[in-house]
Amino acid sequence: MRRLSIAVALLFMLGAGGTAFAQSKCDAGVAKAKGKKVGCKCGVIAKGYAKGTAPDPTKLQKCTDKFTKSCTKAIGAADCSAQSSNCALNESEADMFVTDHCVGSPSGAFLE
Repeated sequence: MRRLSIAVALLFMLGAGGTAFAQSKCDAGVAKAKGKKVGCKCGVIAKGYAKGTAPDPTKLQKCTDKFTKSCTKAIGAADCSAQSSNCALNESEADMFVTDHCVGSPSGAFLE
């Protein structure tokens, strides 16, 4: 859980770039959607690890569907300044983050 909290916090910091921006429902919505997608997918993966099974593909798809809906709605606000890329690119960034930080090699995978 701590790792997930750190991951979400990092994602928000990367999205903001450390500078102050004008209020934007679009930027806030896209950043929130990315954070929720990372949290959702990492949670599904963690449950799979805990049970010793593969992550549930239906639940992973549900994470993606929620992201798409939220991101599309946020971009519809049309006042983005920091989150200027489209939903597909934002989704790709979130998925890369999940792959880098939530998906690991199985325990002992490189041991003989």
